Amino acid sequence: MYFYIGRIQGRFELLVQNGYRHWSKQLVEKRLTEDPLVRQYVVHNDDYHFNPNTIAIYNFADNPMFGEYKTVVLDQKEGIVISTKSSKSVLHKYTKHVLISGLSLQKSIARILGLASFHSISLVHLVFFSLHAYSKKNTDWVGLHFFEDFDMQKNSITFKSIKNQYTLSFDNTNPCIHKRISDSLQHNVILSRITHRYHESISWSCPLNSHKTGSMIFNTDFYKPTDALISFNFKHVIDEIIHDWHYIYICHVARKHDLWFLRDEHGYFYGRAMRNRQNY
Repeated sequence: MYFYIGRIQGRFELLVQNGYRHWSKQLVEKRLTEDPLVRQYVVHNDDYHFNPNTIAIYNFADNPMFGEYKTVVLDQKEGIVISTKSSKSVLHKYTKHVLISGLSLQKSIARILGLASFHSISLVHLVFFSLHAYSKKNTDWVGLHFFEDFDMQKNSITFKSIKNQYTLSFDNTNPCIHKRISDSLQHNVILSRITHRYHESISWSCPLNSHKTGSMIFNTDFYKPTDALISFNFKHVIDEIIHDWHYIYICHVARKHDLWFLRDEHGYFYGRAMRNRQNY
């Protein structure tokens, strides 16, 4: 299938201005199939990964668009990006080639906060939220930094953009979606505090409100600060990450050389390594 590719016309704002103010998975499929105007704003990119312009990702892995496109992205700059890669592949490319430390820091903080599942990638002024836990399967994603509010219906959730320029709806079968969003925003506040403390330590001025753009990600109406958030200790996170790295390495050696007893001796190796590390 042929698509017109053009950066000047390929802008999501132009679609909004042309009357396309509401989007959903069903509307994405219908418009890409039937609407010649929308198809002018489509770009095929199998190398796409998360970036500050990623508004939303709709997962079509179970029923690919036109029989081959597993992911459709609404991108502020590019318009509509289609990819034969799954949403999990798009995430993997981002975490492997762009995100510092992959997902280790993200998941360690989530575990310390006691979060039941992994739903978000927090980057202080950007928060990518998955409608379902992203660890084991493909899922829809939404960039919460583009939105100021959301509304829940029985089987769907609709996000309202800043200044209500447009709305995006997602099918939702997660009964805990409200809590998952709250957890994700709290997760991001932790990253924000860590980042600003680091900036202060190197005399790089970065006011706490510098990333407050009117989106929901710093709006306390959407999350309730917990004791873990108030008394958070970043050193504990780093220790957890180091522990995970050691354990992953031991498991790799055990699997490669069929020495599974090494996994059981992980505590010994980790303790010795930590003692040696603390001597320097």
